[in-house]
Amino acid sequence: MIRFAQPGDLSAIRDLWEICFPDDTGFNPYYFDHLFSLNDTLVCELDGCIAAMVQMLPYTLRVHDQDFPVTYIYGACTHPDFRRQHLMSQLLSASFDWDQQHGRVASMLIPQEKWLFDFYRPFGYLPQFSIQTFTEQIAPVPNACLRPLTADDLNACQALYDAQTAQYDMAVIRSAAQWQQQLALFQTLGAGAYGWEQDGKLTGYAFVWQEEAGIWAQECVCADRANREAFLSALAHQTGCTSVRMSGPADEPAHSLGCIKFYTSQPSMHGYMNLMLN
Repeated sequence: MIRFAQPGDLSAIRDLWEICFPDDTGFNPYYFDHLFSLNDTLVCELDGCIAAMVQMLPYTLRVHDQDFPVTYIYGACTHPDFRRQHLMSQLLSASFDWDQQHGRVASMLIPQEKWLFDFYRPFGYLPQFSIQTFTEQIAPVPNACLRPLTADDLNACQALYDAQTAQYDMAVIRSAAQWQQQLALFQTLGAGAYGWEQDGKLTGYAFVWQEEAGIWAQECVCADRANREAFLSALAHQTGCTSVRMSGPADEPAHSLGCIKFYTSQPSMHGYMNLMLN
């Protein structure tokens, strides 16, 4: 039986999550304490067990200056005892039906591994979201323009994000609550969230993880490349790391990150998504 989760399912959902997404970083308990919603969880119940599930997270997608409600499929998983029974196919099909009944125009996801792009293609998911990622050895240079981000900066972050993603046919738009969630997540579990301020104006931001080899600015957005290089050098100094991986909107060759399935025929488009709990 496919249905939305109920309060009594929470323990089984957490158990299935830990089986499918083992974690030692603290993300799993944080996710369930601060981000998880039963109302967005579609489950497949077999023999009284939660056999498979997906999170159907609500997002907004901007397509050529128009905003549309969409679903972001997250945490798609099947218990090992119930695999090879096409349960995920049934869950996704049910999610597509629900989306269309409730006015959502598309379903998006980020494949966890490269081979999954081919797995999701038969369901109609096409790889139309790309991202730039590179790693550099950077000389650490202190700079007074670097400072921690605060909640008061998030409107300015949105403006920078909008400017940098205007080159795309489509981009995921974060709500104020989603910006707040990302800020809290990186402040709690990551290496922090930082702003780049010049003459009293925020001209860049970065949400940063600590990695074994250095740091990863999972989304680094700056007004221009010169600012970005100085920003990354200051981040290297702040964190004591010289190896810096950076991701963000592409001004150089990019790689596929996410897929989308529109429910009506659409031309091929180039999109941007990131900071999607990925």
